[in-house]
Amino acid sequence: MNIWNEWIEIIFSFIFFIGYYYFMIRRQEHRIKYCVIGILYSVYLAGMLHFTLLHRVILDTRHIKFFSLNTGVSIYDMSETFYNILLFIPMGVLTPLCFKNIRLKRILFQCLCISFGIEIIQLIFQIGFFDINDLVNNVLGGMIGYSTFLLIKTFLIYKMRRILK
Repeated sequence: MNIWNEWIEIIFSFIFFIGYYYFMIRRQEHRIKYCVIGILYSVYLAGMLHFTLLHRVILDTRHIKFFSLNTGVSIYDMSETFYNILLFIPMGVLTPLCFKNIRLKRILFQCLCISFGIEIIQLIFQIGFFDINDLVNNVLGGMIGYSTFLLIKTFLIYKMRRILK
């Protein structure tokens, strides 16, 4: 079964790469830049698929976990929260690099839809829990990534203006 997961991952990576390469080849300007960004985005999506859906243990029950305010905070909960946020930061950075005129609403919607899809697949195939906290943390990660993108973009524009003066 382990070899099948690796092949599925390779096939999905190849499909993502071909899709982004086709999209980028249609753009005539800066073809190499967009191809590199497309490859990075494809590798990122394959990694996300690897960590969230593939190589997971099948559970014997289906659970939906809602916010729990009465439990203590453990190291496991803190690390899971950190990893869920960290998982979606590249999406907030790479999406505006691939597509023009991306705004915060679109990033939030994209992160929410992808996270919701992952949680639904985990619930249906019993490879994890449907966790509302994961949805919130993933969207937060996308927002942090997009904010990082905007800060870097603003800094680079400021530096370029100072150089050109």
